[in-house]
Amino acid sequence: MHANARRLVVATAATAVAGALVLTAPAALATTSPRAAASADQATIGLFGEQDPTYDGVYRQSLSLIALDAAGARVPRASVRWLLRQQCPNGRFPSYTDLTGRCGVGEGDSTAIATIALRRVGERGAARAALGWLLKQQTPAGGWEFNAGFGANANTTGLAIQAMVAMKVKPSAVKTNRTGPQFLRSLQLRCSADAPSRGALDYLPQDTLAADNYATAQAAQALAGSSLPVEPAAVRKGLPSLTCPRDGGQPSPSAVAGGYLGRTIKLNDGSIPSSFGTGADLGSTANAVLSLVASGVGRNQVGAAMLTLETNATTFTRDEADAVLPASAAALVLTAHATSGDPRSFGGTNPIKDIRSSRSLAG
Repeated sequence: MHANARRLVVATAATAVAGALVLTAPAALATTSPRAAASADQATIGLFGEQDPTYDGVYRQSLSLIALDAAGARVPRASVRWLLRQQCPNGRFPSYTDLTGRCGVGEGDSTAIATIALRRVGERGAARAALGWLLKQQTPAGGWEFNAGFGANANTTGLAIQAMVAMKVKPSAVKTNRTGPQFLRSLQLRCSADAPSRGALDYLPQDTLAADNYATAQAAQALAGSSLPVEPAAVRKGLPSLTCPRDGGQPSPSAVAGGYLGRTIKLNDGSIPSSFGTGADLGSTANAVLSLVASGVGRNQVGAAMLTLETNATTFTRDEADAVLPASAAALVLTAHATSGDPRSFGGTNPIKDIRSSRSLAG
C-alpha cells in the first residue's frame, strides 16, 4: 500500500502513510558522512512538516527544497543538512531514517527526487552519489523499481529519468535491454486499446494494459524529457490523439499522454479523479498540470485544473489537525512556477510561507 501511495511526485504526508554512466559516492560520503556524526536529536531539525516522516520524509523534504529553489525563495540551510543526513554511505536514500540505527532500505523514488533536490541546492557531490546508486538499480526491462522486488513501474522510472535530466545525463544513454524512455513507452496504451484510454500509461507491465491516471499524470513529464521544476512554456489548445488504424505520422508519446490527461480533466470538472476511491485527486491534478505544460498541450485544461487547485488550496495543504502538508504546498508552488503564476498567492494561501513555517527548529 505504501508503494502505491508514493506513486506521485506530489505525494502528501496524508497519502504517503496510507507513496551508461556509473557514478560512485565520493570518499567523504563513504567515510565521514553527515549522517554518521548526527545525534538522534538532529533527526528532525530542519525537517519540513509535523507529520510522521516514516514513509515520506525524504520525499517531502526534497520536493519542498525543489519548490523553494524554483520560486527564488531562501532555502534554509538546516533543511538541506537534514536531507544530507538521510543519505546512506553508498549514495542511496531511504524513505526516512531516524539516524539511530542502520541506514534504511534504498528507495528508487526517494533517491531520484533527492538527486534532483540536491542538484538544485548546489550539493553536487551528494547528487552524483545518489544518481550513481540509482543508475545501478535499472532493471533488465529498462525501468526502475520502488523497492527491489516490487517490479519496475512507470512512476519510479519517470522520476529516475527526471533525475538523469537534472544531472545532464542522457536517458537514452542509460540502458540494460531497454532505456528508461523505451520502458515508459512500452506501458503506453496505443491503438489496441479503447479510444478513450489511448495515450495513457499503466503503472506496471501486464498482458493487457489499463489506463492509470496516477501513473500517467507523473510519467508524462519524463516522456516529455522534462525534470522538476517544469519551466513555463508555450502550451497550445489541442489535445492530441492517436490515429487508428495508423495513417501517416503520429503525435509524440508525450503529446498523446498529454491529450489523454487533458480529456480526463475535461470530463471530470477540472481535475484528475482518484485512483484509490471517489472524488478528485488533487495531487494527480497538480502533476497533470506539470505534464501538460511539459508536453505543450491542453492550454484550456491547464487553466481548468489550476482553478480546481486554487479553489481547494487550503484543504489540500492542511491535514486534519490544520498542520501544513509541505509536499502539497510544494506542489502548488511548482504548478504556479510552470504556469508563470505567483507562488506566494495561491487560492488564498501562501505556499512558500507555509513550507518555511512548517520547518522543525528543534528536535
